[in-house]
Amino acid sequence: SGLFYVAPMPRVERALHALDRRLRVPEIARRAPPAVADVLEAAYVAVYPLTLVGLALYLILSPTADPDRFWTLVLATDFACFGCLPWIQTRTPRAFEPGDPWRSRLRPLNLLIVHRASIQVNTFPSGHTAEALAIALLMLEAGPWAFAALVAVAAAISAGAVLGRYHYLADAVAGYFVALGVWIVVTPR
Repeated sequence: SGLFYVAPMPRVERALHALDRRLRVPEIARRAPPAVADVLEAAYVAVYPLTLVGLALYLILSPTADPDRFWTLVLATDFACFGCLPWIQTRTPRAFEPGDPWRSRLRPLNLLIVHRASIQVNTFPSGHTAEALAIALLMLEAGPWAFAALVAVAAAISAGAVLGRYHYLADAVAGYFVALGVWIVVTPR
């Protein structure tokens, strides 16, 4: 989907930045203790193995596990996020903000992955947050503890994405709406 990116939309970028500044997102990131920054950077990168770990947990813990439903939810959620790129084209917040948002030993790893394996632009909605919440929603079938644990993981991934300035806050919130919407559609009634 990165090939569809033509040029940033300055008006949209200004609106996303304004919301983050109004809610003091960059300031919150700067004030985060290094240990918190490390945990949230680890959470951000954890979205990659989360898909396979989530599938394993879902298959083991859910009494109604259906691998087709799992992959439909995860892939439809990701496709919805990346499918918006031709119409909402923005750069990441870190493209505008000097320096790192916080001190973290894991940030170099995330930046290496971002620079070598990503499309190099912002996705609105955030695929990281959408996929993490989609997997958490599947855990509703596995019981309250599994669901609560995966919601905590999804929240940490989202916080890492936003406070690490990989995404805007609006990206994360929109990602949650995408995950909820797709989950409602693919959940049997």
